[in-house]
Amino acid sequence: MSESFARATQTLLVGDMHLEVASENGGSIVSLHRGDQILMQGRPGEAHLACFPMVPYCNRIARGHFAFQGRNIALTPNFPSEVNTIHGMGWQAPWQVINKTVDALHLGYDHDAAASAASGWPWTFRATQTFKLTEDELAIHLQVTNTSTQPMPAGLGLHPFFPAPEQTFLTSQFSHTLQVDDHWIPTHQRPLRAKGDPFKGLPVGGQDIDNIFLGRRVAPTLQWHNQPWKLRLTASNSLPHTVIYAPQAGGFVCVEPISHVPNILNASTSIGGFNTAQMCVLGIGESLSGSAGFVTLRNDSV
Repeated sequence: MSESFARATQTLLVGDMHLEVASENGGSIVSLHRGDQILMQGRPGEAHLACFPMVPYCNRIARGHFAFQGRNIALTPNFPSEVNTIHGMGWQAPWQVINKTVDALHLGYDHDAAASAASGWPWTFRATQTFKLTEDELAIHLQVTNTSTQPMPAGLGLHPFFPAPEQTFLTSQFSHTLQVDDHWIPTHQRPLRAKGDPFKGLPVGGQDIDNIFLGRRVAPTLQWHNQPWKLRLTASNSLPHTVIYAPQAGGFVCVEPISHVPNILNASTSIGGFNTAQMCVLGIGESLSGSAGFVTLRNDSV
């Protein structure tokens, strides 16, 4: 990625909450602040990717190949360092501003016939994304609609990046995790113990974590040392799974609500009996939607 992305951004400001969105660069968030505190921030070289939409599938499809209803699909590689296709198409496409008010921004993206030919995804679809800002929360609503003439597999999710300097803590609770191989493809499921907390009470960055977590029991909450606000992450029932990516000493953490587990299109059955891990199949004109909330709470430990 490059810092030379188009700087045509959209901003929302409500109270001391400030949101900047790069509508023409994947409909992605450039930054989210409350006052002087950074809540979302892209990595160096990827400033426009503080949070981006994953549509019409989440995370990875192994080598970009899968079969669906008797068709063999081969997707165009879309990320140079990956043998797999990754995160769908919406995050690399320009989105159009449909409507903007003082506290809300509504974007749309049409994956038309030309985009289908370029990407190898043989269906057309329309995606919409709404950002709603209040004095203490950012809410994002994401929807995908099948505009093609045949049923389409569909999924969606969000991929936010949060700063994780020293003494950043992420508390959460899940029932199971899916282990991944060297190419980040799920291999097997195992139950979580010790209250189901992936970090076991330790700071972010003390260990490498890059896994899919199932059975969300407690909304993940980020707490930063010596900052006035902590952040609670909520997700709708249509986004039941969570990817947590926190490379050791990486200085950031991703907490990604997703509708299905990665590479499920190549799994003959749902992994470990989690039927909700399957992708949705949309008929002609049907839609799938999901919402996530990022709620600021007073950090009482400061």
